[in-house]
Amino acid sequence: MQKFFISLNDFESKVLSSDIAYQIKNVLRGRVKDQFYVGLDGKTFLAEITEIGNKDVKFRVVEEVAGNFELPVFVSLFQGYPKGDKLESIIKYGTQLGISEIHPTLMTRSIVKIDEGKKVGKLERLNKIAKEAAEQSFRNVVPVIKDINKLKDLDFSSYTIKLLCYEESAKEGEKSAFKRAIQSLTSKDRIAVLVGPEGGITPEEVNYLENQGFIRVGLGPRILRTETVIYYILSAISYEWELK
Repeated sequence: MQKFFISLNDFESKVLSSDIAYQIKNVLRGRVKDQFYVGLDGKTFLAEITEIGNKDVKFRVVEEVAGNFELPVFVSLFQGYPKGDKLESIIKYGTQLGISEIHPTLMTRSIVKIDEGKKVGKLERLNKIAKEAAEQSFRNVVPVIKDINKLKDLDFSSYTIKLLCYEESAKEGEKSAFKRAIQSLTSKDRIAVLVGPEGGITPEEVNYLENQGFIRVGLGPRILRTETVIYYILSAISYEWELK
């Protein structure tokens, strides 16, 4: 059954308009009495269509649905800005795996140059991708795609565990720091995960991040692409915390 995250205004008025109404009417071929889920403020409700108009869909709330579909810990990804559409894939699949928020980060070896005039539109698109992925995976909340910033403009002070995914650590055979970190987590922890762009992280950036409290972690003997690192991280956390 489809889930939609809606605004407080739509919830109170019990009227869906714009993109959601279009999807119900024209994509899902919705009919009166068909049911769907709506999400608001971390809660999920079962809803039922009461009327389908030319441009909107009216509904009633049947009941609140219990269930928590979030990772037990808060994970924030600081992703070195990759080229092409890789960031969109990271957002889509990272959301499905439970990411809490994503910070697109401009680093020394980031190839992409951001046009300030187009930044707002780009962030709107990225947040829309996160919203659609959260609906598909039945999340309680939609991860936030934060502003695009340079590495040294970011504030890491609110995080209790900071992981620097560094391929040189893997090459050197480091293979216990990440395991120790996720096994020592508590539900109150806030985890920052930093992943470099395609060209990797410079030694200067490594030194800077270590001074910010990051620990270098290897992720096994195989070198991962920038767009697959966070999937590994989130899957390992889920395995450790949710599949007991």
